[in-house]
Amino acid sequence: MLRFVIFISSLLLVVAASSIYQPTLNAISEFPNIKRSKSLKKNKRIKKIQDNDNYAPEVPSAFRADDFIEDGSPNLRPLYPGMGKELKLFGEEVASRIDKVVSRKGFQMWGEPWTIQGIPLIFPSPDNGFHLGLHAKLVNITRQDPHKSEFMGQVLASDKGRYKHLFQADYPYAFGGLYRVTSRISYNRDITQRYYGIGNDTKVNPTGLEPENPLYRNDRASPTLTFQLLRYLGNNLRTGPVLGLKWMEITAPTGSWLLTDNPLGRSGGRTHYMGWAIVLDSLDFEPYPTRGTLNELYLQWYSKYTGSNFDFLRTTYTFRYYYPLHRKLIFAHRTFFEVLSGNVPFFELSATGGSDSTIGFGGDRFMRGYDGNRFVDHIRSSLGFELRWDPIAFGFADQEIQLGFVPFIDVGRVWNQLLPVQIGNLHASMGWGTRIIWGKRLIVRGDYALTPEGSSFYIELGNSF
Repeated sequence: MLRFVIFISSLLLVVAASSIYQPTLNAISEFPNIKRSKSLKKNKRIKKIQDNDNYAPEVPSAFRADDFIEDGSPNLRPLYPGMGKELKLFGEEVASRIDKVVSRKGFQMWGEPWTIQGIPLIFPSPDNGFHLGLHAKLVNITRQDPHKSEFMGQVLASDKGRYKHLFQADYPYAFGGLYRVTSRISYNRDITQRYYGIGNDTKVNPTGLEPENPLYRNDRASPTLTFQLLRYLGNNLRTGPVLGLKWMEITAPTGSWLLTDNPLGRSGGRTHYMGWAIVLDSLDFEPYPTRGTLNELYLQWYSKYTGSNFDFLRTTYTFRYYYPLHRKLIFAHRTFFEVLSGNVPFFELSATGGSDSTIGFGGDRFMRGYDGNRFVDHIRSSLGFELRWDPIAFGFADQEIQLGFVPFIDVGRVWNQLLPVQIGNLHASMGWGTRIIWGKRLIVRGDYALTPEGSSFYIELGNSF
């Protein structure tokens, strides 16, 4: 009864909120067939800003890749390069449909220019049910590196009880430009999570992957709150405290391997932390970098003194590198290394840390092609390589649109201890994808990945890294 009340409440909120937007998303892989809204007339304040060399077009900033998009069918095939004029026409058509989905409304507030973007979310999922929601952003575009401030909210619910709600505020130049302040509150309820066991060499029973088979299934619900206050020390370095609160609740059906294996944290618990972050950032453009490096080191301490039910330490290092091989060809690389020590609950072993925490190895972010949470343990490392080729560019609706192609390779593994060093038994995947890049900020990503265990196709927003 409670789930029904929550779903109906979310439904009413979404219907009310989405009434101010013209676009409607009918399916996750199909953009709506509606008329494109007319461009707004620029007032004197906007025109003055456009005359500034630091001004960039009003375009949406990048979304988190895993906020609401569903994985696509493995039978779908991305486009291949070399299709000539037909491919460019396809890109123009997709750009046209994106324009119908993203609502851009510029206005003045407190004497500064703002934009608001909103995307209604309406799509079915065989496993999670019929989804209805709204994702919206309110952005202060006085600065475009990446913005002066941004507020992002989402409401998403399904008739089977899946929820993904969030609100995030980001101030890259708070307190006179000395600090970057970011805070996020969210509630996630995932009803199709899988648990394969802990270790690098866990096996998969194919019958356990069938929709009605409970072998690997479990449900997870967790409200979370994160806060970062990083002070700038020069142009590229920032550092400061980080704080996180998480309440996890886990249930598993009879016959689930989670009940049989009974790992630490089987029923969930609190994993609140405090810590410190050091970020060295020389990227040329944060939403879509083409050159530069990013080094991140996050130290997170979980203890009874921070309100956690478990005592452990998480150390996360991420290195990202971008180098232009050609004006339209970028080499992109990511090295990820993480160590968790102490009494770590299994659900934290299957989550990566850092500035953009997500579900662990497998899925669309790390080692694409494997199922999410496929490999979990106390130590994990992953290497990712991409060649980002953006050969087709054209203008549409006063915006720059690019169509790109990305072959990629992911390699990684997990360990339960550092010594003795074990390099063998690496897990690898490879594949290629397409990108629709709008103004270097909004990226629609389609990736097809192959692994020894099968293949997967993903449709997401934002790059994998």
